[in-house]
Amino acid sequence: MLQYSSAPAVAETIRKSPLTEVVRERNRGLKQRRSHHPMNGKEILVPAVLADLRTIDRGEIRAVTLVLPESHQIAGRVYPIRDRMRPGNAFLAKPFGGRTEKLRRRMYTRSNCSLKAQRVLETIINHTHQAKADTSVWWQGEHVEALQREGGTIEVRVALNPDGTELVLYENSAACKAANLRLEPDGEWETLRFLGLAFSTGITPFLAHVRYMKALGFGRRGSHPGCRYQLIVSVRSPRQLLEHEELLDLERAFPENFKYHPVLTREWPDDWPFGKGRIIRITEGNDQEGRVDLGPLREVVPDLEKHHVRMCGNATARDQLLRGLQQDDHRVLSFRSEVW
Repeated sequence: MLQYSSAPAVAETIRKSPLTEVVRERNRGLKQRRSHHPMNGKEILVPAVLADLRTIDRGEIRAVTLVLPESHQIAGRVYPIRDRMRPGNAFLAKPFGGRTEKLRRRMYTRSNCSLKAQRVLETIINHTHQAKADTSVWWQGEHVEALQREGGTIEVRVALNPDGTELVLYENSAACKAANLRLEPDGEWETLRFLGLAFSTGITPFLAHVRYMKALGFGRRGSHPGCRYQLIVSVRSPRQLLEHEELLDLERAFPENFKYHPVLTREWPDDWPFGKGRIIRITEGNDQEGRVDLGPLREVVPDLEKHHVRMCGNATARDQLLRGLQQDDHRVLSFRSEVW
């Protein structure tokens, strides 16, 4: 005859089990090691060399390269620095504020990928021209050029990995969400058809995406065709085009997987072969409530509904795009954006 123990009796048996005591002791050890670590609960900042500074449009846009060391010492112990940053994510740095004259904490979206450039952080920074602009003003000044010539550094945040054996780059997001552009997990993005809409320096996360995809052959394996990625980049003038030749070369190298369509909105040469004028237009009313014309966008992407749309730019452009899709009763496969 079977005999069933009561729940309290079972719980008491488990509590007294030798295996339970081993697990409990291990957890106590892990907790104790974490609590005794000198950086427990503190932000870890590592000086990164300002290795390169490239002016795209003087006073407006600069490309910045920061290089982290291979390791960093904390309380006499040397920790290796690992770079496993996900494409589309941002890192945290502490540049100077041109208005406040203080060090400021700022997130910068990375434009390259860790597969090809370990601990080399590239980003693109623009002057926001906002009334309270602080670090964006500083990045465009001559003092930054002097800092770069002198081999100066800017602190970048890292974090201890869970077992406390190495330092990893701090990232702004750990999962894909509607309000970020972290690339989908490996094994998923290779099956998707993307449309990237980049306004000005909003190209930054998309550069990280396509450089990562290039390194992995856009996910093509055997008979699997891989990912499809179309990138539309809208800027005011030719001098603000970012990595234009690289993207043209990428399209030539992967014609079945990647399409690049740059658009100039204010000025263009007579022989400009690509888009001219706004890709999203207001035909009636004002920017916030008017009728949106997505005709120019549909000329480039007639099958818009078959794409996972990703957008990076200002909030007005995002709102106009979403309003235009709603007004025309169009649904895309998914929509994610990062705005400023």
